[in-house]
Amino acid sequence: MKPHRFWALLLSLPVGLAAALAHTGMDDIIARLDSTTDYRTTFTYRVTLPITDSEIEYQARLDYRRAPSDTLCGYSYLVDYKATNDTCPYPNFAAYDNGHCFRFDRNRLREYHHDANPEPFVRQGNSPGIHRSGLFAELFPAEIARQLRDFCGKADCRVDFFPDTTVQGARCQAILVTDSVRGEVARTILYTFDRANSLPLYRESENNPGHLGSQTVVVRYDTNVTDTPFPPDYFGEKKLLRDYGEVFLLFREGTYAAVDRVGQEAPRFALPWGKRRFTSDQLKGQYSLLLFLDDRGEFCNPVRQLVETLSLQENLTPVLLYTGQQPGEMPNPAGAIILEHTGKTATAYGVTGYPTLFLLDPSGTIRLVKIGYTPSLTEELRQAIVSMRPSPALQ
Repeated sequence: MKPHRFWALLLSLPVGLAAALAHTGMDDIIARLDSTTDYRTTFTYRVTLPITDSEIEYQARLDYRRAPSDTLCGYSYLVDYKATNDTCPYPNFAAYDNGHCFRFDRNRLREYHHDANPEPFVRQGNSPGIHRSGLFAELFPAEIARQLRDFCGKADCRVDFFPDTTVQGARCQAILVTDSVRGEVARTILYTFDRANSLPLYRESENNPGHLGSQTVVVRYDTNVTDTPFPPDYFGEKKLLRDYGEVFLLFREGTYAAVDRVGQEAPRFALPWGKRRFTSDQLKGQYSLLLFLDDRGEFCNPVRQLVETLSLQENLTPVLLYTGQQPGEMPNPAGAIILEHTGKTATAYGVTGYPTLFLLDPSGTIRLVKIGYTPSLTEELRQAIVSMRPSPALQ
């Protein structure tokens, strides 16, 4: 596609626009994008690859909520998408909320947690951080606003604003960006916005226009809704585990069988715990029992009761990790830490059956692993606890 294609798309251009009017119109669009919250849109995203002119087309839905209190990003999002030629039976997704980022694409699940490892979230060179990058990141309202501000501030970038024009047969506001590097056009981007609410309608970008290696991306928005009542936890990890449970079950990776973990340091984990997040580092310096449970497991409740009783008697910290949700309200006499949707953690620990119990010493080393239930389980645990604690004469 030649560079003048964008000009051919713009019809009925007003003549003699005042610079002040253009500046005011741009500021209004940027301000509305920055203040957009509880936003849902569906769109078609088509990429035309260079040289071959082959195309990849995605059908996608973006759920987005402005989150000013999140100083790391400023918004939460969930993108659910699928390529038209994708043979994977599961939809791909990208999600971010309050320092936690998840991506599933090409049969691979990746997740990043700022509290566990902040490095992927740090801006490095042209990368704005894992939470603000990826295939559709340029379509988030706050990111469109940031792009427009950056383009307006670049000396070698031309920005033309058309407050009332026609693109693809629709009346709209349009912004045409011509971005240059050392005097040569590097990319051109045409944005169009609804004249009433300044929400995006269409976006077409071309890298290296006029060259054999040019790449074109066309985005056609189908719906735009700004009053979607997202629940408070809509973008959180628990909802992802509910909506994409099979993906998490199949694609979270582990490397060891549980029984092979004896003598090794327990894998680190960080999981939602009420309104906070519990990390395994909080167990350091304590004797603790980790019990992995399935709410449907036949022996899970008896072993849970055993763990609660033994924890009270032996001054242990009990942690109950349910593969799904805890089955209803249950007594918690030992004050156990109860965690839900722990599939990834179970896989990391090599858990393949429920219940599976791990006894940890204060350094975080696994001293005993028991799978299932036997009548001798209490006695085996007591003996293991005695053997790992220093004798009274040495204390």
